[in-house]
Amino acid sequence: MNHLDKPNHLDKPSMPQTTEVSTGTYQQRLTKLQDAMKEFGLQAIVLEPGPAMVYLTGVRWGKSERTFAVVLPAKGAPAWVLPGFEEMRARELIHPGDDIRVWQEDESPYQRIVQALKDRGIATGRVGMDDGARFFVFDGIRKLAPAIDYVSAMAALKAAGVDLTQAGGRGRGARK
Repeated sequence: MNHLDKPNHLDKPSMPQTTEVSTGTYQQRLTKLQDAMKEFGLQAIVLEPGPAMVYLTGVRWGKSERTFAVVLPAKGAPAWVLPGFEEMRARELIHPGDDIRVWQEDESPYQRIVQALKDRGIATGRVGMDDGARFFVFDGIRKLAPAIDYVSAMAALKAAGVDLTQAGGRGRGARK
């Protein structure tokens, strides 16, 4: 008997492998984060693309000079802020949340973020910023809403079990 006649593990049928996460799982993750936000006294968290956004929403998006962000309130649904020319592609990836606020080249994405906060009753109090958020994004928001106390979102994200080790990528969604 030679090595070609021996059965091996490759001959056995295997279970299908998937990394797809259900919409229900993302909703559970957001609910857990909302509970953690309440525990840490946060009215909302603002995320730019990165591991936290992927883990919580399944949306993979690369950072560029054009702001793409999600506002996650302690109560209510997420609000997405993105460049107008990316709207169609982004809508294919965004679940949960149908509050999508588009900004054009001559408009401020920070105004859209601040308005999303205000529309959720957040004009003061504490808002967590993703530690991976770039300074110009934070600064743009802060200048338009100076009464808000901006803090790191890290403690709430960790308490909610957010996996911060995933890598981001340009425009790929982890689910359908």
